[in-house]
Amino acid sequence: MLQNDPSDTKAETVLDREEIHAQLTRLIRSKTFETSEVHRKLLQYLAEKAINGEADRLKEYTIGLEAFGKPSTYDPKHDSIVRLQVGRLRQKLAAYYQTESHGDPIIVNLPKGGFKLNFEPTPQPVVARLVNPRQRLLYGILAIAVLWAVVATVGYYRLRSRAAPVLAAWNPELEQLWAPFLNAERPLLVCLGTPLFVRVPDLGFFRDPKINDWSEAGKSERFNRFMEAAKAKDALPAYTFTGTGEASAVVLISKLLAIRKREVLLTRSNLLSWQQIVDDDVVFVGPPKFNPQLQTAALTQDLVIEPEGIHNRKPQTGEPAFLQDQIVAGKPSEGETHALITMMTGPSGAGHLLMIAGNASPDTMAAAEWLTDPRRARDLVNRLRTRGELPPNFQVVLKVSFKQGIPLESSYVFHHVLPSGRR
Repeated sequence: MLQNDPSDTKAETVLDREEIHAQLTRLIRSKTFETSEVHRKLLQYLAEKAINGEADRLKEYTIGLEAFGKPSTYDPKHDSIVRLQVGRLRQKLAAYYQTESHGDPIIVNLPKGGFKLNFEPTPQPVVARLVNPRQRLLYGILAIAVLWAVVATVGYYRLRSRAAPVLAAWNPELEQLWAPFLNAERPLLVCLGTPLFVRVPDLGFFRDPKINDWSEAGKSERFNRFMEAAKAKDALPAYTFTGTGEASAVVLISKLLAIRKREVLLTRSNLLSWQQIVDDDVVFVGPPKFNPQLQTAALTQDLVIEPEGIHNRKPQTGEPAFLQDQIVAGKPSEGETHALITMMTGPSGAGHLLMIAGNASPDTMAAAEWLTDPRRARDLVNRLRTRGELPPNFQVVLKVSFKQGIPLESSYVFHHVLPSGRR
């Protein structure tokens, strides 16, 4: 925390101005910022405001005038440059500390929903508690297996060659599906769900599927066992991986929308702010556990993804209350699972949110195909359409069969229409 008043006796870590300016210099000279003069200037501007104790009074209008040279007639309601660039600065800061920071003594971050930079000393790495030494051999084997699985999954980041190319000529059904985003003047963000991995210096990465919050890592039994088996003591959070299906889905969606939407922006779930969700249209790719913002919206939906399948909170005639996923024993890349497509009005009552998710990476890929392939889109729209129109808010359940992590077959199961204006 930055402390300007030397008479303050609170039990806080004091960072002097020289330390902060030294850290700012590292950031400005880094590869992350070297190609972006606008973000270097914005960083310096916000830093000086924070150091001088003026950040709490910062407004979007003021930043527009002082940092971006906007005229006095500037209206933030019609020009979102400040929100967009502040959001991108937040992303660049996070990217720097994940890729370039090597023992930097100070962390500079820009909390979501505001314009005040924070300066904090780098926290000490998590130190894992020890477990039964007799289990070391077993957990050592487990650690190797987990690391191999991560490398294998991430190594298959390439799009499968059989994925159908996106056609330049949209059919009427694709037009209807994507009309809420195509006709809007709001920015469009595609948010890629990024699960939490733990990076162990000089060793590799580990993931406990039950943990997606770094503050909970030290309480994870799997994490502590892994650390003991690896004889490691230091660990750091990392949000640099995602599933093959999620990555492929983002490519398909971005490729489709790039034909019709002038600017489609990509972000990661750990960098997405609530301000962006309120101000922009957002396409979420990946399960709620990878997109924590979606967990707060679970109660507004009839259909909710749970660890073992999809919970139908309001079963209609002939519908099951729960759709169970089935993974072949001993073959985590083979099974029959379910995907969920959800279209909803934004949390502020404006804009739109589209959520594409499943518990397995292949089902997310399959759901994206239903939204980007003309033939699939025609089938989906014909099922959803009433009197020629699509409902503004709906949820669709798909069944997906896959082998070796590749979706081989997917089919429509049922859908729910959600009330308009639902929050």
